[in-house]
Amino acid sequence: MSTPVQIGRKGDGPRVPEFVHVPREPMSAATRTARLGRFVASTWIKRHIKPDLHIQPIAAELFLTDNCNLKCISCTCWHESTLGELSTEEWLSVVDQLAQLGFIKLNFTGGESLIRRDAVRIIAHARDAGITDLHVNTNGLLLTPERAEELVQAGVRSFNISIDGPTSDVHDPIRGQEGAYDTTIKHLKLVKQRPDADSLAVRMNFTVLKDNHHHLPAMAALAKELGVDLYLNLGTDTTFMFRSQSISEQTEIDGDSLRAVLAKMTALVEQDPTHLPPQRELDYIPGHFELEPKVDVPCVESQLKLMIRSTGETGGCWGHDAVVNVRNMLIADIIDTAHYRKEHERLFAKDCVECGSNYAVNLRTQPATAASVTVKSILQKTGRVRRERGRT
Repeated sequence: MSTPVQIGRKGDGPRVPEFVHVPREPMSAATRTARLGRFVASTWIKRHIKPDLHIQPIAAELFLTDNCNLKCISCTCWHESTLGELSTEEWLSVVDQLAQLGFIKLNFTGGESLIRRDAVRIIAHARDAGITDLHVNTNGLLLTPERAEELVQAGVRSFNISIDGPTSDVHDPIRGQEGAYDTTIKHLKLVKQRPDADSLAVRMNFTVLKDNHHHLPAMAALAKELGVDLYLNLGTDTTFMFRSQSISEQTEIDGDSLRAVLAKMTALVEQDPTHLPPQRELDYIPGHFELEPKVDVPCVESQLKLMIRSTGETGGCWGHDAVVNVRNMLIADIIDTAHYRKEHERLFAKDCVECGSNYAVNLRTQPATAASVTVKSILQKTGRVRRERGRT
C-alpha cells in the first residue's frame, strides 16, 4: 500500500505532501462494481433523505496540462500559455493518493493531454498503483500508432476523440487548424484497426455549437461508419476554459433549427440506436440551450469526480473555482474539509449557476435507469457539457 509521508518546508510555509509509491494488485471488477453501487445509492440518499451526506468521489479528472496544440473556437485554453504546471513527480504523488483512496477511474485530459512528454509515464504509474479504468481525452493529432501503443501498454482502455464536424470544411475552422480533420480521422481509424480494438472503448465527442449543430445527422452517419459511439458535448461559456464572449456567441443557437436537427436525430435513433446518443440525452439538449425548462436532475457529476487542474487547484466540478491545491494539502484532507463538503452539498442541489456538466451521468444515475447501469458504461459516458451560467 502507498504510505503518505509529509515533507515540511523550512519556515512556516505549507507542508508539501509526498507519497512513497508501492505497486498494488489491480482493483477487481467486483470491487469497482461495489463501490459504484454504493456511490449511486448514496446520491439517492443525499437527494431524498440527507442533503448534507458527504460522498467521497470515486473518479478523477486530471488536467495534465491546460495547454493545447489547437485553437478551438469553443475553448479558451489556447488563449495563453499556462505556466507552473505540476511536475512529473507531483502528478505521480497525486496518482498514488487517489489509488490509496480507492478511486476506480482516472480520466487524463487537458488542454491536450498528449502534449506532455511524461503522459505515458504518469498513466502507467496509475496502472501500477492498481487503478484499471484509465481514460484519455484527446483531439487525436498526436495519437499516432506509436503513441497509441504506448498508451494501451500503459493501461489505457478508453479514448474520447474530439471531432466537431463530418468533413474538414466543418471541423477545421472550429478547431483552428487546417488539416486537423484528416489527421484526427486517420488516427482514430488506426486505433480501431488495432488487433485489440475490441477491448478498447473509443468514443467520438462532438461539441454542439451554432456553427455546426446542423451537421448532427451527418455526424451520426460518421459514427456508424467508423464504428464508434457519438457523444454530444454542449457548447458552454461559463466555466474555466470556456468563459469568453466569442464562445457565448456559439451557444446562441436558433431554436427552430436545433429542434429540426434533434427531430432528425430522434428518427435515426428510432431506426437504429447503435453508436448514437440515447433519446433521454437528446431530450436534455433544448433545456441546456434555454429553449425550454431544464430537465430536473441533481448534479451527480459533482459528487462523482474530483477535478485536479494542471497547476494543482482541486475541486469537484467544471464550474467550481477551487481554493485548495494539492501542492500544500493531501487529497484525503481536501475532500474532508468543511469547505469541500459545503460546496458539494450546494453543487449537488444545483444551487449554482446551472452547470450541465456530464449531463449523461446525471441522467443515467436516476432511479429509472440506475439499476441497469454498469461501472464501464456510467464512467465511460462522461464528457463536457453545459456549465454554470451567470456566476455571482
